[in-house]
Amino acid sequence: MLMTNTQNKQPFITETEPGVFFVKLKKVYYEQEAVMQASYKFTKSCFIKIDAVEDGYVGIWFKAKPQFNIDPELLLCEYCNEVLDQQVRLDLEKRYGTIRDNIYQFAFGPIKDRMDDIDE
Repeated sequence: MLMTNTQNKQPFITETEPGVFFVKLKKVYYEQEAVMQASYKFTKSCFIKIDAVEDGYVGIWFKAKPQFNIDPELLLCEYCNEVLDQQVRLDLEKRYGTIRDNIYQFAFGPIKDRMDDIDE
């Protein structure tokens, strides 16, 4: 059973040929960095190819390595979760990265710098 998008009834995971599975993601939701980082995590168990497929979409093809007995549907659902996790991480970094950097500087900066801030 391959996963289907319930809004338009098109599968978001398809088998393009025996043993080769395809995931199509919208670039508006997933940046290249998120797709690459998520894909890298699956290179131990799969051969992966990433390419633009049509305007606004990126396609990811997966083929399990012969030494692994993998349930492709489960694996690709895990991949979809991983790419989402990577994108959320990127979004949080953009939104809150400067706050983290300021906290880090304050926590690990010289005490003299903190004393100067208090005196002002």
